[in-house]
Amino acid sequence: MSRRSTPDPAKPRRNPAARILAACVALLAVYYAVLVATGSLGTSTQVDLDKAAAPTGSDLVTLHLKLQEVDVANRVLRATILPAPHGDLVGRKTGEMSRGLRIEVASGGAATSVISYPSKSIIDPTAVELALDRGDVAYPFDRPFVDFSVSAQDDRTGAAVPIALDVESSSRPWVMSATMDEPRTEGAKMVYPVQIDGHRDTLTVTLIMFYLLVILLTTLIAVVTIGSALVQRTLEFSNVIWLSATLLAFPTLRNVMPDAPPLGTALDYVVFFPCVCAIAAMLLWTGLHLVRRESAVLLGRASTEDADDSDTEADAGADADRHAAGDADPDVPGPRRTVSV
Repeated sequence: MSRRSTPDPAKPRRNPAARILAACVALLAVYYAVLVATGSLGTSTQVDLDKAAAPTGSDLVTLHLKLQEVDVANRVLRATILPAPHGDLVGRKTGEMSRGLRIEVASGGAATSVISYPSKSIIDPTAVELALDRGDVAYPFDRPFVDFSVSAQDDRTGAAVPIALDVESSSRPWVMSATMDEPRTEGAKMVYPVQIDGHRDTLTVTLIMFYLLVILLTTLIAVVTIGSALVQRTLEFSNVIWLSATLLAFPTLRNVMPDAPPLGTALDYVVFFPCVCAIAAMLLWTGLHLVRRESAVLLGRASTEDADDSDTEADAGADADRHAAGDADPDVPGPRRTVSV
């Protein structure tokens, strides 16, 4: 006798919800650790300054340059300058200078700002605007930079005052770096050339790439869905509504990108414009297809109803002719008559 093998009882499957939850918590923990380690949550960060040489002497002024905003669309870098005197330039009171100081900031070949601090006056930050090179054409991989020069003179004697530079940035989401070259002499002034470079942080670029991926995937899904519906002859009016909503959603999605510039960047020509044109072409094609199909059905139904009415009228006329012929010819049976006696 052959023994029948009994099947093993099915092992219960484990619920993967706990593992998925643990993986999500771990990813969030890594993400927040990266944010804290990189200082992305801070209001301002210190900018790395590459100095050619430190100024000599004790009588100098330190310029605290704080970068406030990088306006790539208008090609302007907004900042504030706060001088801090050292040596004999320090006044008797806190926050004042013993001598008058004239600071000149030149950007783009012209003097953009001339700042004068009278002697024995309280020092306050002064706003300046610097000309920005390289606009937003390469968004989000644009790398703008600023070339400017700064000099300081005694406001009374005109003698040059040595400068030390300290740069701080609160212009999110830009990561800035600065370079200060050797000073050059122009008359009685000592001019210090400075260059500031910037690029967007990794988190911002990643978020923009996610938006682009959403636009590309939505366009691909629309092409596959509408194409299969046309081939299988299952196109419905809901497809037209979905395409219309997608066409209206793409510009909104593009405008909510971090620090989105006006239209005309390389990103628009490579990704945004082709996707919008593809959705608009599919919307136009499906709309015309539905109008043609539904119009054919509507016209066919109207023709059928007219043909039915014509057939009914023809049958009624034939019956009337037969009845009239039966009354005139005695051989043709006509309608039965009843005679009462």
